[in-house]
Amino acid sequence: MLRLFTLLWLVCNSWISIVWARLEKPFVPNTYLVEFESKTNVTDQLTSFNITHRVRHAFEHMNAVSLSFNTSQDASQFFNVARSKVKRTWPVTAVARPNAKELQVGKSQFPNLFSHYHATGVSKVREELGMTGKGIKVGIVDTGIDYTHPALGGCFGPECRVAYGKDFVGNDYTGEGEPIPTSDPRDCNGHGTHVAGIIGANDTEFNFTGVAPDVIFGAYRVFGCDGSSADDVIMKAMEQAYEDGMDVINLSLGDIGWPDSPSSVLADILTLKGMIVIAAAGNEGGKGIFEVGAPSLGRNVVSVASTDNTQALAHSIQFGDQTIGYATASGDPFPIDEAEIVTISDTFLSENDACAPLTNINLLGKIALIGRGGCYFSDKVLNVQSAGALGAIVYNNEPGLITPSTIEPFLLSCGGVSKDHGELLFNYVQNNPGSIYRFSNEDISFPIDTAGTMSAFSSWGLAPDLSIKPDLSAPGGQIYSTFPTNRGSYATLSGTSMASPHVAGIVALLQQARGGSRSISVSDLRSALISSSVPFNIYNTTALDSVARQGGGLIDAYRALRITTKVSPQQLQLGDLAHASPNNEYTFTIHNNGRMAADYTITHRASGTAQGYKNKDLIGSQIPMKKPDLLLGHQVEAIIESITPEKVTVPINGASNVTVRIKPPENYTVMPPSIYSGFFVVTKDNDPYDILHVPYAGLTSTLGDLPVLYINETMPEVLVNRVVGPLSPALIRLQLIHPSPLVLVTALDEFDRPVGIIPGGYWSFVGRHDIGNNNDALMMTWNGDIAATPEQAMAVQSKSSSTTVDLAVNYPALFRAMDHHDIETEQQEDRDGSDDTANLEYHSQSIKLPGKPLPRGVYKLKVMVLHAFGDYQNMADYDTWTSQSIYVA
Repeated sequence: MLRLFTLLWLVCNSWISIVWARLEKPFVPNTYLVEFESKTNVTDQLTSFNITHRVRHAFEHMNAVSLSFNTSQDASQFFNVARSKVKRTWPVTAVARPNAKELQVGKSQFPNLFSHYHATGVSKVREELGMTGKGIKVGIVDTGIDYTHPALGGCFGPECRVAYGKDFVGNDYTGEGEPIPTSDPRDCNGHGTHVAGIIGANDTEFNFTGVAPDVIFGAYRVFGCDGSSADDVIMKAMEQAYEDGMDVINLSLGDIGWPDSPSSVLADILTLKGMIVIAAAGNEGGKGIFEVGAPSLGRNVVSVASTDNTQALAHSIQFGDQTIGYATASGDPFPIDEAEIVTISDTFLSENDACAPLTNINLLGKIALIGRGGCYFSDKVLNVQSAGALGAIVYNNEPGLITPSTIEPFLLSCGGVSKDHGELLFNYVQNNPGSIYRFSNEDISFPIDTAGTMSAFSSWGLAPDLSIKPDLSAPGGQIYSTFPTNRGSYATLSGTSMASPHVAGIVALLQQARGGSRSISVSDLRSALISSSVPFNIYNTTALDSVARQGGGLIDAYRALRITTKVSPQQLQLGDLAHASPNNEYTFTIHNNGRMAADYTITHRASGTAQGYKNKDLIGSQIPMKKPDLLLGHQVEAIIESITPEKVTVPINGASNVTVRIKPPENYTVMPPSIYSGFFVVTKDNDPYDILHVPYAGLTSTLGDLPVLYINETMPEVLVNRVVGPLSPALIRLQLIHPSPLVLVTALDEFDRPVGIIPGGYWSFVGRHDIGNNNDALMMTWNGDIAATPEQAMAVQSKSSSTTVDLAVNYPALFRAMDHHDIETEQQEDRDGSDDTANLEYHSQSIKLPGKPLPRGVYKLKVMVLHAFGDYQNMADYDTWTSQSIYVA
């Protein structure tokens, strides 16, 4: 029996270890970003208490430092002695390297690759107004810049185009350990170099220029050659850019967060001081609504979504009189000159194409044409490889070129084509069996069928607090730009990482046109950019795409410079049913900055309503949709009861208010939670450029009433052996249906009284999960102990950037209860189980959280998840779940 128990213990613990080892660990151990109420000499205080520490970064523009401690005990001691001076605490969080996708490497002289400059007004600003960004300083917080690239100046230093910069991390930094700064910000990854080229490359030999080809660059390197970075490193780079006099900075990076994430907070501060911050919205388009990342969630930061380019550079396949383009994950073309192509099924878009072993097909020496969908790319490729194929081409099942990528290395070549080209190729193969197809080494420019519409990867808004994010859109899908010289000099990448620098370059053009340097206030700039953007349609329809995807629409630099009207606020944030304005009335102001009085007409255009949740499942939960449905028609659009006035005359340098009454759609009571949105159009009579759009967006439900914690027969889950202890931990797993400001996992004693938060049981400002994917969850282990301090209870997160507030200050009711039932004194307490927390007086200095293993006995774990807009101290605002009884040895 003992041997059997030992075997079970080993198996279970091995399984737990494997699961845990595969989790990301985005918290830097024992490292915190601490904001103080006022300027504080933290080093003197730490030294006086003999607390071993290292100051990683001291920030000049917020009263904050990032501190690294040798042990959690040192951290706990610091927070105990400094609690009265601390305003907020964040664990220093890892930030993943931007995940833009490399499609193709190589030089090109195809001018039509840059036709998107016409769509965004860049061509007109440069050709008619002569603006090139000259004299404007643009900082790039990224992987560095390959300043040896001829298009980027060829050198680094005061007399070079890359005149400013610093390496904050060193080549070997991966997000773990300590960064080792150097003075050389040269890029060893490629992402930052590509971003720099979009902003301001100037390559006369190959006739390639970025948006603002005469800007001065600042290169602020926050990533090593591999791995991730940390938010305090990124924040210090942002401050350095400000100190170096950057007029605008670009942040093509980030992770799921909230407007109160630390990088968002600092971005807001620096923007209000005059340095404009442009940031990528994120590439989580396949995860549904509420997935925009920080720091783009900063309230004054310009958050940029991505549209697809008009042309793409791709490898080519020739057959008959046709030529189509394909892309590969490596960027390399197929290493073959010609081959036969065969289809796996006889039906275009066949379900589960090549998802099962191909026992009856001989593909020896041939290339398999496969439809996307039904299983992973790896499964499809493995199956055709096993059947002898020398290559695989996957065609998309939705509009747009696809780049199939796999984790496993395969012997055969693998490429992807668009749905339209896939159908063309499929039909030719079916009608011409045995034909030979030629694979050229020359890359060709192809039109993109989804040009000017949303990129599928671009993250959906809104922000978790229902503020409008993203703010606007720019080309980011399949963008050709500079790349390190030792990796081909040029490449095509896709991502909101590519859309954001397009906007940063336009801001440089606007700043030059308005007098240079930090001449435009953030309010005026946001108004000009958002109001002058042009809303665009859902692909292949005549209906406007949702504001939750496109923000204010596609940026237009020329119109942003030409308009003489300002609208404030730039957006109308309707919130949810519980936070709507009285009488559903909202007001914006039209400011006439023209040379004479002007007449304006105000009209309305509705957008598609984004259904973000499925209908209720069998257990009554509404599940987020990975791909929201865009609902069209009057019954699902906002009801505009009135626009007052619909016409108005505004005097020179005068202003007039417009009040609109916006109600949720007619069918909102029977719809799953959805985002309804649209635009009010402010048209200045007899001026083709002064047409402004004021976006609005709201939720058809009350966000606080929606379930946050996903509860069914298997989730949450606590996996335990017979007992829990240091050698036999429990594994806790849970999922969120909606982002939550706070997740707590507490231990309860045998009388269901809280005794403390478990280590790793504190998660703040958490993003939602992919319900149905059990691996996308909050996971933590428990050894039967209790965190000694709030900071010890901070969790290892796998998904979101985290903003943490001082528990003892913000949750006194909860911690009064825990202090009252302290394990040290529980034998002396009344055990009737009554809730007497309301009668306890709170004193922040008297709180003593248990700081040791729990005594042997029976306990339960309680999961508490706060609703959006919930009151931290009101237990009714939490979703809760309690585990089975657990014996702690």
